[in-house]
Amino acid sequence: MYLSKRITVLIFTFILAIFITACQDKKQNQNTEEKVKTVKVDVHTLKKQTYPIWVNFSGKTQAYKNVAITSRVTGELENRHFEAGEFVKKDQLLFKIDDTKYKNIVEQKQATLEKDKASLNLAIANVKRYTPLVKKGLAPKEKLDQLIAEQKQLKAVVDADFAALKQAKLDVEYTLIKATIDGVIGKPLVDIGNMINASSTELAKIVQSNPLYVNFNPSTDEVSLIKKYKSENQPKVEVIQSQNEYNTVKTTGHVDFIDNVTSETTGTVAMRAIINNDENLLLPGTFVEINLFITDKIPVIAVSPNNIGQNQLGSYVLVVNENNKIETRQLELNYSNKDLIIISKGLKEGDKVIVSDITKLRNGVTAETTEVANPIKL
Repeated sequence: MYLSKRITVLIFTFILAIFITACQDKKQNQNTEEKVKTVKVDVHTLKKQTYPIWVNFSGKTQAYKNVAITSRVTGELENRHFEAGEFVKKDQLLFKIDDTKYKNIVEQKQATLEKDKASLNLAIANVKRYTPLVKKGLAPKEKLDQLIAEQKQLKAVVDADFAALKQAKLDVEYTLIKATIDGVIGKPLVDIGNMINASSTELAKIVQSNPLYVNFNPSTDEVSLIKKYKSENQPKVEVIQSQNEYNTVKTTGHVDFIDNVTSETTGTVAMRAIINNDENLLLPGTFVEINLFITDKIPVIAVSPNNIGQNQLGSYVLVVNENNKIETRQLELNYSNKDLIIISKGLKEGDKVIVSDITKLRNGVTAETTEVANPIKL
C-alpha cells in the first residue's frame, strides 16, 4: 500500500515536471519567434531629385591630323633636317632636294623674259611713234593696226614669261620640303640620295594629337536618349585610360560629331568627341573609357545598384510598407550605370527602400527602421 502511493507520487511529480518544462519551452519559442519576426533595417525614403547622369562607353583615340609628307618636285634627296619622333612646327624645314636643275631653269626663264620684254618695249615705242603720224595722215592706218597687234602679242608673251618664271622660282622653293602642320614626326621613309618623284613618294608622316579625337559607337536607342535628354548642344565627356593601377590618364572634351545614319550590320551610330591632350599622354589608336554627360536637370526616382537584387522575375528591391512589413517590389529600369539606376516602374516617392543587407530578409517580416542618407553618391 505504501509502495503503491509512493509510485503514484513519483509518477505525478514526473508528469508535472514535463508539463512545466513544455510550457517554458513553448514560451521561450514564442519569445524567439517574436524576436525573429522583428528585424532592424536601414532605409532611405525616396523622392524625385536631379542627378548628374553620365553614360559609359568604350572608344578609340584618333589623331586630330595625320599628314603624309611628299615632295612637289622630282629630284635627288639631298639632306634631312629632323630627328625621328621629335615635335616639329608648321613650315619647319624637313628635307632638301637638289635644286641645281631648278635654279638653272629660273635663269633660263629670266633670260627669256628679259628678251621678250625688250621686244615688247620696241613694239610700244613703234606704236607711239606711228600714232601721231596716222592722225596727221602721214602714215597708213593699216601699219599702225599691225604695230598695235604686235604689241598685244608681245604683251601676252611677256605675261606668259612672268608666269613661267614664277613657277620656276616656286619649284626652287619646293626643293625645301617643310612641315605643313604642327605635330610629332615619324621616322624618315626614304634615305638620303634616293630620287624622289613629285607627289608620289611618301617621305615621312606628321601626327597632330593635341587635340585628339575619340571615336565610339552607341546603340541607336542610346543616341536617341542622348539627343532627347542632353542639357548641352555638345555634351561634355571624360576620357579615362588606365594603363595600370599606378598610371591612369584622365582628360576632358566634348562631342563634336554624331552620324546621321545607323550601321545596318551593328545597329550602332558613329559618334566622335574632341578632347584635350596638352601633355600628349594619350597616343592615337589607344582604347579608352568614355563618360558622356547627359543632364542634371530632370528629376527622377533612382536607387543605388548596391540595393537591387535579382530573382526569376528580374530586378527588385525590398521596401518597408506602411504596416512596417518588408515587401518585395519588382522593378522596370529606365537607365543604369555604375552609380545609379533610374526606375520607370515599381517605386514612387515616399517608398522606404531597404539599403542595408537584404540577403537574409523575407516578405512579411516586421521591420524596425532607421532612416539614412541617400546612398547614391555622385
